[in-house]
Amino acid sequence: MEIIDGQLHANQIGPNWQEVDLETTLNAAIVAMDAVGVRGAVIDEFTGLDAQFHMLPGGHHPNGAWRPERPFSQLAVSRYPDRFVWLSRVDYKDPDLEQVVAALRRQPGCVGIRVHAGHDGNTWRDPEFERGGYSRLFAACEIEQVPVFIMVTPRVETLEPYLQKFPDLKFIIDHIGIAWPAEDAAPTERYSRLDKIRSLSEYANLHLKWSHIERLAGEPYPYPDLIPHFRKVVDAYGAERILWASDHTQAIKPGLSPHPAPYSHSLHYLLDSDVFSAAEKEWMLGRTIRNVLQWKP
Repeated sequence: MEIIDGQLHANQIGPNWQEVDLETTLNAAIVAMDAVGVRGAVIDEFTGLDAQFHMLPGGHHPNGAWRPERPFSQLAVSRYPDRFVWLSRVDYKDPDLEQVVAALRRQPGCVGIRVHAGHDGNTWRDPEFERGGYSRLFAACEIEQVPVFIMVTPRVETLEPYLQKFPDLKFIIDHIGIAWPAEDAAPTERYSRLDKIRSLSEYANLHLKWSHIERLAGEPYPYPDLIPHFRKVVDAYGAERILWASDHTQAIKPGLSPHPAPYSHSLHYLLDSDVFSAAEKEWMLGRTIRNVLQWKP
């Protein structure tokens, strides 16, 4: 089975990633992936946030728009074109928006965008989002067939008007689409957070990034209390619309979860599960992301 990680801040792998050169960090990422049997990964390059919650690296263009820079992603694709692809960010207020989105498809290894903006990193907190202000961005993405990964936690219902307006655009809800950590929640409330996610499964253009279950589960690895609820989500969407991601550099951090997850835990709770069929695992652990991103082996 080919395993593809649907989100990896690969530029942050290694204890001293901020102090070493990009080549050293890239080598560390390859070692980490090989150690757990991950064949490929979608890089979301991230070094921090500026005062306006733009995800760095990047800066302002002369036209006033914020533009990302992706030196690590470009290096990774140049060295290992068969193992890495990457996501970009796009300023939805960019005067040259349509040209920017069109140019992304011409950049080697760029397979989509990630929308993760607004106050505190939550897209739905941007008043323009609920007013339909992201329509121009999504229209450009639909024309160019650029998939959109989007953080709308925990207000996933705010995405519904866009799902209806852009039926030919692939949307991927980030990180299960629910709020966590949930260690103080009663079991009923904890897993009822998945109800909104299941209710959106009627939209064929919607996919779900399944990650950070260590922040939702009440029990430690292999998270047995959560698996039956995951089964319900898979039944609603079908495995072909769910993609697994580790978000390894965040999942392992103490303090973000009662169960910090090493890379192996993020993978093997699913890979070793007897609740899902071999065919379902093949989709969720690699085939879905290849299909959604049109990423050929």
